[in-house]
Amino acid sequence: MSAAAKKSKFQRIEQRTNPLILVYLGVGVLIVGALIVSASLNTARVSSTPDFTANTLNGDVVRLSDYHGQVVMLNFWATWCPPCRAEMPAIERAYEHYRDQGLVVLAINDGERATEITPYAQAFALQFPVVLDTERRLQDVFAITGYPTSLFIGRDGSLYATHVGGLSPVQLTGYIETGLAQTNPT
Repeated sequence: MSAAAKKSKFQRIEQRTNPLILVYLGVGVLIVGALIVSASLNTARVSSTPDFTANTLNGDVVRLSDYHGQVVMLNFWATWCPPCRAEMPAIERAYEHYRDQGLVVLAINDGERATEITPYAQAFALQFPVVLDTERRLQDVFAITGYPTSLFIGRDGSLYATHVGGLSPVQLTGYIETGLAQTNPT
């Protein structure tokens, strides 16, 4: 076979496979892009959020279902966690700003004793309920693996967003306003 014949044979193969490679690459890029966008939105929709009853630092009993019709932020945190400490003032400010619009914040502590939590809550002048989870039952129910983790529950009782790691004030406002913009269930 002459060199020209070999060259033309390879050119035909190259011409046929080149579009296929581009199609495969394009599909791959679209799939990866969709996965990245999905992960960055960090949102989830479930039919309902598990109900729970727990004690607060001041001795009250809270039940998640009592807040149906309101936007609930479950903030899982610990006193030893620097990002938890960093985001707590913003959470307190957001609570003060949005509570009359239907925001509830339940700050669920990671298994620490009240004697450890009380100075922390006082230092930040927390006005929202600080929930005790000394046996880490709620951490397990909500599959919490890192701190801080915030779950946002809509007025209809469904989880609409999860954020792992410290929240900036802008992120916090975005999550809260998303929930508040949802229609109130009847």
